[in-house]
Amino acid sequence: MLFDAAAFITSVAMGPVAEAFVVPENTHSTVATSALLPGPASIFATGALGGGGSGGTVATSVTGALSPTVSGGVPAQVSSAELVHLTGMPFLQQLSLLPADSLASFLGAHPKTVSTLLASPPVPSEVSGWWNTLDTTAQTAALTSAPRLVGNLDGIPASARNAANRVWLDQSMDSLQARIASAPGRAIVDESERQIHMLGEVKSTLKEGSKSIPRSLLSVDPTGAGRASVVLGDLATADYVTYMVPGMFFTVDGQIHDWTDDAERVYKEQVTWLSRIAKDDPSEAGKSVAVVSWMGYETPNLTNVGALDLAYKGRDALADAIEGLQSVRSANEPYVTIIAHSYGSTAALMALTEYDFDVDALVVVGSPGSAAQSVDELNVRNRNMYVGAAAWDPVPNSSFFGSEPSAPEYGAKKLDVSGAVDPITGASLSESFGHNGYFDKGSSSVRNMALIGIDQDGLVMTGSASDSSITLADAK
Repeated sequence: MLFDAAAFITSVAMGPVAEAFVVPENTHSTVATSALLPGPASIFATGALGGGGSGGTVATSVTGALSPTVSGGVPAQVSSAELVHLTGMPFLQQLSLLPADSLASFLGAHPKTVSTLLASPPVPSEVSGWWNTLDTTAQTAALTSAPRLVGNLDGIPASARNAANRVWLDQSMDSLQARIASAPGRAIVDESERQIHMLGEVKSTLKEGSKSIPRSLLSVDPTGAGRASVVLGDLATADYVTYMVPGMFFTVDGQIHDWTDDAERVYKEQVTWLSRIAKDDPSEAGKSVAVVSWMGYETPNLTNVGALDLAYKGRDALADAIEGLQSVRSANEPYVTIIAHSYGSTAALMALTEYDFDVDALVVVGSPGSAAQSVDELNVRNRNMYVGAAAWDPVPNSSFFGSEPSAPEYGAKKLDVSGAVDPITGASLSESFGHNGYFDKGSSSVRNMALIGIDQDGLVMTGSASDSSITLADAK
């Protein structure tokens, strides 16, 4: 996880990116629903996949036709030869017209159609509309026949995506092992082994951590440097949702364990503070949190950190992720916070200036900035932005990408990362040093990030003399 921060402010040329092969979709038309989740098959019995659903009991195998009813009506079913050339919502709508066995066969014969759709997906609100019109049997058929598609489309409920991604994770590892056994060539063997290792890291991350904190898989893609998002808590019901966005050198293969552990640290701190606040004010009891270890974009390395190409991709992917959550939870939208580190903060700042969605709070640490010159340009409600800059971290003062969020004129609030005695608990909090110390256990940085994520600005330490007078009476 370590990197030389001084290298961040060195201009470098971008390196080439190799295109990895795509693991085929599942080609089986019948899959036991009990295999879709580690828990009981009853997730499919009452519309637990989320969205629409007709209720009732779904059989343990899926052989029925997908519902042809989608929002706004659907044109006549096209041929497979025509379907392969469709993209976006027309592609999804036409898939809904196929019987389950035909759907599986089509995707098995044309796996690149899923890659094409995921590379340029429909807007999350349209995906939610499409998913909500499918009855439970149709949702299950889509999940069973196209787990990679369902698992990685923003706008589909997290429970369905977790089920789909776990299925696809195992299928992919089996497919890659079979590819290796066929010995098609050293290059493909090496790439297959690399992807197996990456997927193994994702799988083991899902099993680790506190047994009392559920972990689910919101997205996974082993191609290239890989992408994955692990959720701690229940994204469908949480009152407070925090997205943690990493920066340079954070890869799925190398850091998904560490980044998810950092997310769990924030999660535990949030739960502890909610419990403490509820004891002082019982009306606050029952609130819950979810924290997303979001590695949904390829982070840069020393060869390409001087460019914004990956930040643009991170911008788009992060915007889709949050818009997807807000679409799925439109009737009960949670309090949403972004905590972004380093290059990830640049991607987040771009998303919050160039997309038309709002978040409730933003925390950036170790930020090289963006084109936005003040908090007023960001889609953050009530200008609720905090900035942390640790000692011996040269990145926050670099203005490398056009602004310095830690500067007073930017208008953000200061996040204390300097260490202190907690004015409420009396605990000694550690100081953050360098570019990678912001998420250290027992730090004032993690304490304050956690409180921002549960809408407790009054308890956040800013490094001023007034910190010593903070009490639980300042809680909302």
